[in-house]
Amino acid sequence: MKPIRTSRYDIAGNGFFRVFRINLMNIFVPLGNFKRGAGLKPSLVLLFLHWFGRPLFQVLIRYERYLHKLYLKIKRHS
Repeated sequence: MKPIRTSRYDIAGNGFFRVFRINLMNIFVPLGNFKRGAGLKPSLVLLFLHWFGRPLFQVLIRYERYLHKLYLKIKRHS
């Protein structure tokens, strides 16, 4: 049997394709609160975050001190 979690306690497997498969099944058999599926735009956003989220998070953590100053400047001007 395949493990459910990885060593980092993430859910094992490719999360995007699991959600996409559930959305496709939901078109034919209502599975819950998905209505007629998530749609193309939310699916593409999820795919983008799935692929580029971890590298982006690592960059944001590495430069957090500098970005915090930038966030404060942006907040003052808005």
